[in-house]
Amino acid sequence: MEHPLYQAMSAPEHIVCFLQHHVWAVWDFMSLLKALQRNLTGIAVPWVPPTDPLAARLINSIVLGEESDEDGYGGYCSHFEMYRQAMVQAGADSGPIDRFVLQLRTGIPWQEALNAAPVPPFVRRFVSFSLSLATGTDVPALAAAFTLGREDLIPAMFPKLLEELATKHPERFDRLRHYLQRHVDIDGGEHGPAALMLLDRLCPSEADRARAEATALEALRVRHELWDGILADLP
Repeated sequence: MEHPLYQAMSAPEHIVCFLQHHVWAVWDFMSLLKALQRNLTGIAVPWVPPTDPLAARLINSIVLGEESDEDGYGGYCSHFEMYRQAMVQAGADSGPIDRFVLQLRTGIPWQEALNAAPVPPFVRRFVSFSLSLATGTDVPALAAAFTLGREDLIPAMFPKLLEELATKHPERFDRLRHYLQRHVDIDGGEHGPAALMLLDRLCPSEADRARAEATALEALRVRHELWDGILADLP
């Protein structure tokens, strides 16, 4: 969990830089999540029951919170949309991720849209790794990247930022503070344990566990590379 980036983000401009890069991880996290839902639940028409009802329940409970959480204004939105709102309030540039999502809406393949996006190579490599898993067929590997490389690390990281934001610049980072608090409340208490239980169910064999472990290690490696890149790019 320890990385120099966490200690380096001590000023508003550092947080703005972080938001502009990390938003891509927030977006592709949703793709990992929805890929798991696609594989574990009955979303095809005509419908057939899921083969593992508990796995379907676990993933659907996570999707509910991540895709339609309480927005703090009496409504609901995804954590990605909440994060984007936090970017705008903080003064971060949401243009690149906005244009990328718009291109996806028009049917442009993600590889083409990503290659055209004005993002650093370390961001492009991170997203490409996640999307290759999300569009693949190895469900244990997908679950490992989601749980051990992504979801399980978020609650431990965010309190470090929350402590700083609670006392400095509260108005500028109000939406970010809400987003971070929702992650601490939901992921630390509900989604984290659910994701670990799901991973355990999806890896019944030694071969499954070996692939999951290898994928988790690779997910951590590309996450570390993302942190390194953001750290080097801090103003």
